[in-house]
Amino acid sequence: MRYMSIGFALNLGFALATCTSPFHVSAQVAYPDAARILHDMEKLPVVGSVLYIAAHPDDENTKLIAWLSNGKKVRTGYLSLTRGDGGQNLVGPELGDALGIIRTEELLAARGIDGGEQFFTRASDFGYSRSAEESFGKWGKREMLSDVVRVIRTFRPDIMITRFPPTRDAGHGHHEASAILAREAFDLAGDPKAFPEQLEQGLSVWQPRRLFFNGSTWWKKDLAEYARSHSDWHTVDVGGYDPLLGRSYTELAGRSRSMHKSQGFGAAETRGAQSEYLHFEKGDKPKSNDIFDGIDMTWGRVEGGAEVAMDVAALIAGYDVRAPEKSVDALARLSAAVDALPASKWKERTRIKVGKLLLEVTGTVVEALADAPQVVTGDSVYVALNILTRSSSPVEVVVPGKDGVPLGMNEPWTMKVGLRAPSRPDQPFWLEHPHGNMFRVADPALIGLPVTPPELQVPYTLRFQGGATVTGTVPVLHRTVDRVKGQLEQHCEVVPPVSLFASPGVLMVKDTAAVEHIGVEAFTDLSKAELICELVADWDLLPQRQELGPMKEGERLGASLKVVPSGATQRTLPYLRMEVGHTGPTNLTRRIIAYDHIPKRSWYTQATFRAVPIDIKVNAKRVGYIMGAGDDVPQALEQLGLTVDLIDPATATAQLLGNHDAIVVGIRAYNTDPAMKTLNPVLMDYVMQGGTVVAQYNTRSRDMVLPDSLIGPYPFTITRDRVTVEEAPPTFLDPKNPLLNTPNKIGPSDFNDWVQERGLYFVGDLDPHYTPLIGWNDPGEEPVNGALITCDYGKGRYVYTGISFFRQLPAGVPGAYRLFANLISRR
Repeated sequence: MRYMSIGFALNLGFALATCTSPFHVSAQVAYPDAARILHDMEKLPVVGSVLYIAAHPDDENTKLIAWLSNGKKVRTGYLSLTRGDGGQNLVGPELGDALGIIRTEELLAARGIDGGEQFFTRASDFGYSRSAEESFGKWGKREMLSDVVRVIRTFRPDIMITRFPPTRDAGHGHHEASAILAREAFDLAGDPKAFPEQLEQGLSVWQPRRLFFNGSTWWKKDLAEYARSHSDWHTVDVGGYDPLLGRSYTELAGRSRSMHKSQGFGAAETRGAQSEYLHFEKGDKPKSNDIFDGIDMTWGRVEGGAEVAMDVAALIAGYDVRAPEKSVDALARLSAAVDALPASKWKERTRIKVGKLLLEVTGTVVEALADAPQVVTGDSVYVALNILTRSSSPVEVVVPGKDGVPLGMNEPWTMKVGLRAPSRPDQPFWLEHPHGNMFRVADPALIGLPVTPPELQVPYTLRFQGGATVTGTVPVLHRTVDRVKGQLEQHCEVVPPVSLFASPGVLMVKDTAAVEHIGVEAFTDLSKAELICELVADWDLLPQRQELGPMKEGERLGASLKVVPSGATQRTLPYLRMEVGHTGPTNLTRRIIAYDHIPKRSWYTQATFRAVPIDIKVNAKRVGYIMGAGDDVPQALEQLGLTVDLIDPATATAQLLGNHDAIVVGIRAYNTDPAMKTLNPVLMDYVMQGGTVVAQYNTRSRDMVLPDSLIGPYPFTITRDRVTVEEAPPTFLDPKNPLLNTPNKIGPSDFNDWVQERGLYFVGDLDPHYTPLIGWNDPGEEPVNGALITCDYGKGRYVYTGISFFRQLPAGVPGAYRLFANLISRR
């Protein structure tokens, strides 16, 4: 092994600024085999692009994307209006912004399989929407149009495809909005008078050729027959097989869609012919069934592209699957031809692809490894830049101030590189600032991107036979080995010097005082650690300053705050910070998302907690909780002074259930846990003997372990009814019912300050034994009464609710706590 050392200060901005000539490319994250390399080469002759547009993660048609990217070999992108942060989570308790991070990474994992690229607008998913008009009212239509036009001008598609129609037939208001925006942006992207600030920022106008709507037999059962007799419908077979990939496009699509694990969208990897249907909407109408008819998809559309086309053809014709390195000379000629082209997106993109191929055909790996998984803001760190080539074709490392250093075949070369971490931690860029229904993105160049590169990057330059160079950066990684999972890698994160964590995040102060616990974690040695809680009007927070002494890296300490509402009637967000004798932010809470199917990610919020004064009575003492898809309701119930036991439905017994005043069934438990099928009769017997069961919402779908008619002691049907407007006024259908009066008198004020929605998947077709308690409706909709139902059964009480307590309780909504306390109260 050859070893060199060089120290210098570097951050991401420096790396990107110095690695754009002749082009910039990140080292590969996967190691393709010789067949996959040829597959990538076969994309080089195709100069065309398609942008698919919908509203959410999972809306995209992965079959069509896989066929476009791998069958037609066009550059294919998916623009999702939102990151799915308003949905539910089947893999854990994360909701809101945290769920948006998960679904962003799931989309990137999906695109890594089907070959597409991923884009977003700045829209935050605020949950189900009844109409596009409502959606635009939340987001702002001009802002959304600006983002869609920006992505079109950046990506420059020849064809755009929407998943939904621009009418109420789209169902979800976000779906309808995505189609409306696509239609309007189709025209505006080519208009220099539309959003001229984008042109001043370096973009140029772009007019797509065609817009299609991707219909489905899911909505129109006779679409196949209908499409055959209507010329505006185009039918494509997406079920082709690629021997270089060893899979059909629909197999790729199944794997891609199965990455949407937080939504439980595991899909089959199907084989055989399968049709997709595209309706021509506007633009230059094709004269045949080929949606690309009349569009030049060759290098003939690019000025000076003829020589590139010849070099690409020669590259593919001369490729030797047994000796990929023989393609280096052809790639060098191609890179020179591409460099000679006038500036364009296709020049930039193709140069990147050629550089990637040079690395791949020579088996060259570039990586930067750190000894630790993280580095603190402002600190220095040394990392090992490792380069290895595994072919006989000559490769040189270009080191600043030195001649090229030749690499020996299969002989590792290492250079020690000194980096200085920037002053900000790694963080999803769209969450750097507080936001409402639109994320705040300070740099317009980031709008549309899924993520930004990690802060720590190492530049490199390699020279290949024939004179072609590859200049790029690689992220700094930390590598470990797990005895079960094997080798694991994660980005070396830039973190703040300290993280503060308040527990609970929402403190319900139901007595004269409550105690908030503060955890302090040091990510570096700290000469001092003093916790400071800023003063808040009408609240006493004691002590206001706490000396914790010096701290060692990795050390965790705890502190307590006495929280006293001195006349306070409104919730507050106390501001926490540290004095630590180190540079960098000291007022942040680090939150970590870690699942096996996506990269580990950290995100940060301001160090605070929510203190909420609440007038509430609770006459239960011990509650059993059966987890479903995952939520934070058990922790919320503990705030009421309850003992909450997590119950495993696979091992629960009648005796165990009988030790509790109430049993609460978590969201979607009957969708996610097969053991609920055998436990449910035991739950009903528990009610019969005098217990209380509160079951939260489920969905009526094929994954139900019991038919909805058998979930309760008497039948009901789970519907898709919901109330999405969180301000929708309630109607009390049985005002004298104990659940609305004991131990807390529930009134209209208890439904103030709710978040995102009232509830979802309400029930209908109620057996006469049930009593509905609350009626609701969204504006312009008919009232629905299946949000909260109850019945007596034997000596006990059964409650089923679609009210979104799983959102309201963790958000600290006082009225939701008061109502839930009534639901679990002893009779």
